[in-house]
This record gives sequence, structure tokens and C-alpha cells, in this order.
Amino acid sequence: MLTPGYVVKLDLGKAQGWLVIDFFVMGVSWGGIRILPDVTRSETELLARMMTLKSALAGIPVGGAKIGIAANPWRCDKISLIKRLAYSLRDLLLRGRYIAGTDMGFWDEDLQYLYSLLGVTRQFTLHKVGDGVSLTGIAVATSLCASIDELVAFYRMTDVETVALEGFGNMGSAAAKMLEKRGYTLIAVSNRYHTLLDEALDIQLLLDLRRAYGEECLRIYREKRPSARLLPAESISSIPVDIFIPGTRPLTISNKPACMIIAPLSNYPMSMASCRELEEKGVHVIPDIISTAGGSIGSALTLLGRRFEDDLSIIDRLTRYNIKRVLGLAQNRGKTALEEAYRIAWRRIKMLRLLGPYYLAEYMKTWVVVGKGDLFKKIFRVIQYLAAPS
Repeated sequence: MLTPGYVVKLDLGKAQGWLVIDFFVMGVSWGGIRILPDVTRSETELLARMMTLKSALAGIPVGGAKIGIAANPWRCDKISLIKRLAYSLRDLLLRGRYIAGTDMGFWDEDLQYLYSLLGVTRQFTLHKVGDGVSLTGIAVATSLCASIDELVAFYRMTDVETVALEGFGNMGSAAAKMLEKRGYTLIAVSNRYHTLLDEALDIQLLLDLRRAYGEECLRIYREKRPSARLLPAESISSIPVDIFIPGTRPLTISNKPACMIIAPLSNYPMSMASCRELEEKGVHVIPDIISTAGGSIGSALTLLGRRFEDDLSIIDRLTRYNIKRVLGLAQNRGKTALEEAYRIAWRRIKMLRLLGPYYLAEYMKTWVVVGKGDLFKKIFRVIQYLAAPS
């Protein structure tokens, strides 16, 4: 039912890469492929563990995995790289033991090309683009916004309006669009080159410029809107706002950002110790394995071939249930919400190892509480099929 994974050094020519399977649950693991010049084995292992915990807390019986490739995604021969990757992963991908996904430097078209090389037409995860915005991004933005709404309600906070967003890729652009729809005001956004600051950013203009000019969008926005200012990229966390959304790499937050709420769009942006220090200083931190879980929940539902629009309400309900539960437990136990979220998720993993399939009833409970126990049963059957020997 639950078996430990392993680390494989990938043969990718000039690029160094690692496949990290944190755990197999029911014989299946999943996680994105990250291609960045400075990605390391340790970062890849950390991200694989986060996928395990995120899936466990969301009640999805799949283990966590990750691929890290140390290469420049904007300059490398990506076609050759993906061909080598397909050859290295052929057995795992075709048998459904590892379900690949997009991540930084490995985009929707890259994932589609990877599976096309193997002759696979079935869509295993949510990674495709709709209406100019990543569907995965919309799913993650749904869990992000739901967790913010519930935290604000739990602590009875008022006048929570302004947002600073770190990162404006697939995840960040979708989050910006949804936050604006929810009535929040985005005053700052960053990418690897700049931080763009204004009283109220025009999100639709930013999205249009991103589609047309890529990462030059912030600079061109500044040219079109003289009231906006360009600052160094690292300035994003020091801008006074109500909500700061970290959206890049792990462990990027050590000092106190100028905000009331930290709502992660990235995995493990701070350590447990940093989180405790921030909470003591009055900053509320939403657990990353809740705020970013929309992509995992949406991908699990995609296995059933459902309409994406129908899945957003389920992502919203599961997220609200999990964040309210964790906030209540944290308050009662005198812990941070991050500590409680990780404790619950890790306990599920340990109990699954001890009790095997009997403990999947605990996974199902999350779905039953929000009235979707039938969907869990269907997801369970699909994963059983994927894990069956070919």
C-alpha cells in the first residue's frame, strides 16, 4: 500500500538531473519536473516530500515525487533533453508508476511533448492552458483564495485588501486574475528581473503583456503606465501590504515581510522555525500544503475525465474544510497552522504504512465530509488500475 521510494540520477547528457520518488502509495507517485540552472538534489527531495504531504492532507492516495534538472530552460536544447528524459522514464511513465507534471522551466507544451514521445494520449493531470491562463494555475489559485478567505474569517480580520505577488508565471498570473475577481487589489508583482509597483495594477493589461512579451511584461507595463515603478526583484517582500504571496523557491522567507498574512503559492517557502517566529510577531501563515493543493486535487479529479469547471467548487470546499480544521486545531493546541497541517499529513503517511488499505478510510473521510465520498471511490479505482501490473 505504501512503499518507500528512491532517488535515481538521470542520464541527460550535459545536464544533471534526479528523479526522486518520496513514496509510492498504491504503487503510484506524482510530481512536476523542474528545470532551472541551480536546482539541486536536496531541493528536489524536499519538493517530493511536499507532494507526499500535500496529497495526504487532501485525501489523495498517491505518493509524492519530483524531477529536478540543472539546466537553463531558456537556452538548453529542450527537445533533446525531453527525448532523453522520455527514454529514461519510459517504464515508469507507461506503467503509471510516476505521473509527471509541469513546474518551473517545464511547461504545458513540454509535458505534452514528453507524453507524445511515448504515444500516450490520455491526460493524467490538469496541465493544459485554457483562455490564456493555465488551468493548473486556476486550480491552485482557487485553493489559495479559499484559504485566504477562511483565515480572514477565522481571525475576524477587517480591511484585508492589498496584495504583493512574488512570481508571474503560470501560477502567479492565474492567482492575480482570481484575486482581482475576489475584490483584492494587487499593488506589486515580481519576476526574476523586476518588481512592479503601483497603487492598483491593471491585471488584464499585465496578462495581455505577458502573453505578448513573456518576462518583459513588467518592464513594458511600466512604459505604458508612468505611475508604476520598477524596483529590484528582491524588493517584493518588503512592500507594505495586507497579503504577501511567495511564489518561487523553497526557503525564500527568513525575515519578516511587511504584511499581515503570508499565503504561499510555492512549496515550503519557510522553515517551521521561521514560521513560529513570524506568528509570534503577528503574521498569520497559511500552510503551503493547503494553499497550493488545488493543482493536486484538480489533477486527481482529471483522472475521472470530469469537466474542469465542475471541479473548482470541489477544490474550494476541500480547501475550506482543511484550513478551518487546521486553524482550529492549531489554536487549541497552541501550535502554528503550518505545524498542525504537517502533523496531520505525516500521521496519515505513518498510519498508512502501519495499517495498509484499512487506513484509506481516513483519506476518504475528507471527501465524505464535503459530500464527495463517491468521487474518492472513483479516484481510488482509477489509481488501482494505473498501479496494476501491465
